[in-house]
Amino acid sequence: MKKITLGIALCATVLLADVATVLPYGGTIDYGNDAGKSAKNRATLLGVHATVGDLNYLVEFDYAHIGTTYKNSTITDLSQNDITLVYGKYYKNFMFRVGAHYISTNDPQLDNGIVGIMSLGGYKIYGYDKLSYGLEGYYSYYNKGQDELGNRKSIGIIQLTPYVSFYKSINANWGNTFVAKGNYQKYRDYVDSSSNSYEVSDTIFYKSLFTTLKYFGGEMRTGVKDSGMTVFNTLDLYKSGYDFKVGYTISPALVVSVSYGKNHYIEYGFTDENTNSVAIASLSYKF
Repeated sequence: MKKITLGIALCATVLLADVATVLPYGGTIDYGNDAGKSAKNRATLLGVHATVGDLNYLVEFDYAHIGTTYKNSTITDLSQNDITLVYGKYYKNFMFRVGAHYISTNDPQLDNGIVGIMSLGGYKIYGYDKLSYGLEGYYSYYNKGQDELGNRKSIGIIQLTPYVSFYKSINANWGNTFVAKGNYQKYRDYVDSSSNSYEVSDTIFYKSLFTTLKYFGGEMRTGVKDSGMTVFNTLDLYKSGYDFKVGYTISPALVVSVSYGKNHYIEYGFTDENTNSVAIASLSYKF
């Protein structure tokens, strides 16, 4: 896993004017102590997510650096930088997003890569409630990658992610958002031809406090999540996972949050399933 599932709130609230938001974040991944399930020891992530926009558009930028150590100290530490830039245009009843996620890494497994991002969505307002739906599309390309058998080749992957989201305003203090996504991946160059997975999440809002519970199931290899902000640029096969997040709005401009999750997966080169633990903290400030 090269970039942590962040679960970042990407300005989901309605922007009332041209607003800039900066969200620095940091976290760790613990891969456990069993050398028979994972070669990795621990990873550290530092990054910043920034947005600027108004009711009509939103520009999203994300930079993340991750460093990974291995249980075998003779293996060179992994160093990776991820840069993502996305432009979104919003109309009365629909929207679209286009952008790219670039990966620079010293990991020889798939080497550097780039992911094209395109999505189209619609929404309907029912009083204080909101229904959103759409389709996210990604094309991942690794020029110096390899397949599951170790054959060196360029790798191209198409991923389609339909989604539906519903926000329900319960009263002045309570609200709830439910999100469901499906992920279909078509592998042009892997031994496996395709895979399917799904994600569900529920966020409860109470005054200045919110909590989010996410669950992932199915199978995903070299997948894309979080609307293109997170890329799993490995040959690891992800099976399931969960994430729990708590956030607090200190002021209209300042939000803090922490999250903890676990992922069950089979690391490339191993046969037994491993579990890693992910912890993330973030702070969002709106100008």
